[in-house]
Amino acid sequence: MIENRFLDLEGVCKYIHFSRSTVYKLVNTNSIPYIKLGGKLLFDIPQIDRWVLNGGLMEKEIPQLPSLN
Repeated sequence: MIENRFLDLEGVCKYIHFSRSTVYKLVNTNSIPYIKLGGKLLFDIPQIDRWVLNGGLMEKEIPQLPSLN
């Protein structure tokens, strides 16, 4: 059985317990990881999980520690 890796707007709202308007605001400011396919928004579950665990920061916004090399 193939499990779905992506959530639609309604699915991500239920998954992270945010309202539709909040998710739309996050999408409009590129503050949440998403994919736009045609006119549909899709959310990759592993990326959403990382986003939540990072306190709502996109991975590119997380400060990187300097290399010790």
